[in-house]
Amino acid sequence: MGPSDREYCQTTFRIRYAETDSMGVVHHAVYLVWFEEGRSAYIRERGWSYADIEDSGYFLVAADLKARYLRASHYDQEVTVRTWINEVRSRAITFGCDILDTSSGEIVFSASLRLICVDSQGRITRIPSAWKPWLVN
Repeated sequence: MGPSDREYCQTTFRIRYAETDSMGVVHHAVYLVWFEEGRSAYIRERGWSYADIEDSGYFLVAADLKARYLRASHYDQEVTVRTWINEVRSRAITFGCDILDTSSGEIVFSASLRLICVDSQGRITRIPSAWKPWLVN
């Protein structure tokens, strides 16, 4: 379910001890934190940031998350977070993410997250046209 011909962003790092349990296995919630870092990196690579989005008076809130845990990851293992945009609609953006074991290329976690655009009062609103530069696949 990877990005195939879609444009994506990659971030690679070693798993930190604090992200694991007493057996050295990554805690399930950590994968979602890595996905968030992947989304932030995707936007940064395109000249924006979540801070820019919020400074413009808009916010992206989670609406639908689908996640698959395929294999365990362990302390000091090198992983790559690959993130891309699956879909842009008038009021929502859906990001995709694969987390891979860097050495084997095997996917250990895969997810998609639909984010809804809201204004400062929390009302669902259209995605501002000013965001187009970083939304282009």
